[in-house]
Amino acid sequence: MLSLSLVGLAVMLIGYLHGATGIDPVRGMVSDYVFTPIGSILLPVAVLVLAAGLMALRRALVAAGAAGRWTGALVAVAALGSALIGLFPADVTGAPVTTTGLVHKLAGGLLFGAVPVAALTLVAGSRRDRWRAVGRPLRWLAGISIVLFAGFLTSYLPLFGMPFPGGGALVGMQGLLERLVLAPELALVVVVAARLARPAAAATPVPVVADAVGAARAEVGR
Repeated sequence: MLSLSLVGLAVMLIGYLHGATGIDPVRGMVSDYVFTPIGSILLPVAVLVLAAGLMALRRALVAAGAAGRWTGALVAVAALGSALIGLFPADVTGAPVTTTGLVHKLAGGLLFGAVPVAALTLVAGSRRDRWRAVGRPLRWLAGISIVLFAGFLTSYLPLFGMPFPGGGALVGMQGLLERLVLAPELALVVVVAARLARPAAAATPVPVVADAVGAARAEVGR
């Protein structure tokens, strides 16, 4: 429940900033919220809460026996990326790149890159009934996240002297592209956290029923 509560709080804070800051959702980056009075406080809090939620999620996955080596490591990487985003703010758009701004960009790459791959390794490595019901949604969300993240990265190519047809339009839509990546990634974390919050007995009723049937047969045989 702790991981779900923390992740849910982070999602609500980020969602609130979408509407409260007045940043252009098409051109302005999510990181630009930090340059507004309310965002300068809430954005670092939101991403640090998300980092704490991811670490709590990792712990819950390990306790449930669902986190293999790769899943646990990738969730930790995502948590590290989220924490660094909060600790190292972005550069002002158009300003020279600073070390702080560079760390911020790399941290965003860690977060966006690690979350969908962690979800895929979770589904691939788990044979428990708890994950079968959400296996397909997790795969779809992870695939969408990866495709959108690739598109988001592609939008930076013209800025590094590698133009391509339509590249200029993508540059002008980086804020929208980033939000399109963020939505399914946060959804992935919420789905996993919500699934973990369900009682194990409710997620795996089949063995209980089988035991009851077996006991009944044994009693009749007497």
